[in-house]
Amino acid sequence: MKRLIVLGVISISLAQPVIDPPFADRLFPYVTYGEVWTGTPAVIKDAVIPNTLVVYGSKEDPDIVALAGRIAYYLGQWTEDIGFTAEDVRQSKMPELLVSDQRLKSINYQNLIVVGVNNDIVKELGLSFEKPTIKMVQKDGKNILIVGGANKEQIMQAGRYLADVRLNFKAGAYRTFFSFVALRGYIEKGEFDAGLRLIRSPMGLSACGKNMALAGPMVAQWGDDLKAVVRHRNNILYNELPKALEAKDKEKAVNLWKEAMLTCYQCHQGINVPQVRRFKPIESIHAKHQQIAESFGLVKVIGTEKSCIACHAGPTTIRGYR
Repeated sequence: MKRLIVLGVISISLAQPVIDPPFADRLFPYVTYGEVWTGTPAVIKDAVIPNTLVVYGSKEDPDIVALAGRIAYYLGQWTEDIGFTAEDVRQSKMPELLVSDQRLKSINYQNLIVVGVNNDIVKELGLSFEKPTIKMVQKDGKNILIVGGANKEQIMQAGRYLADVRLNFKAGAYRTFFSFVALRGYIEKGEFDAGLRLIRSPMGLSACGKNMALAGPMVAQWGDDLKAVVRHRNNILYNELPKALEAKDKEKAVNLWKEAMLTCYQCHQGINVPQVRRFKPIESIHAKHQQIAESFGLVKVIGTEKSCIACHAGPTTIRGYR
């Protein structure tokens, strides 16, 4: 299933740096799912937690260190917890997110976001940059995303893009995507007030407001056909669907939900309009919608495979593939 945000699939042209390889900034495994608050009655087994450390050089320029903190902040907007347990608290071993290259030597880690070039990691990799760049490399089974440039100004440009645009965008996109699936569940269960709150919440469907704002400059360059799909989708989600929920009209709400989903497939898969998504999302992160659908009972079996009714509405699928 593709991500909900119709506006979330474009290449935003807000001072975009060189991305090497293409889409590296979108496909880097920033987050994962893990168990948190173990040792308490409120233990959660599938919370979104960071899947990377943000690293800066111990002798780096203070502005670049602050930029590393900015990237960590926006990563935090996407996650639900840092990933700690009651035992971690007892041992004073809270998980770290922002560390220096010197501190990194004593930490076990899987993935890194390295901000700046004045650090041991960039030196060991032998890298140099001529332009503002976000580059992903793999070393010893680890993914390393480097925010670099030929000088401080270029590094700041690349880092601001990663924080203010890419991570900010992802936080809104995934919150909206998962909220959209949950909305179908609320409608099916007759929880209309909960569904209405989910639409209006800045942590729910309205989280895509940040994506619409970030995407504005690019959308202005789209053709009339794409713009019409976006206008139709926004009218459904923020005008027609709330009215149906307020009226507690389940049949109309379900039909509007399906119609909104079709607009998403139009843009993501190029149905009667140019396709605007050019990469395949990371399945391990994207697939949480299946768990959400299952929790509402919105799952059926087709042959030997499970299929979300939330995506594949009955015998007539709008997805276009299995």
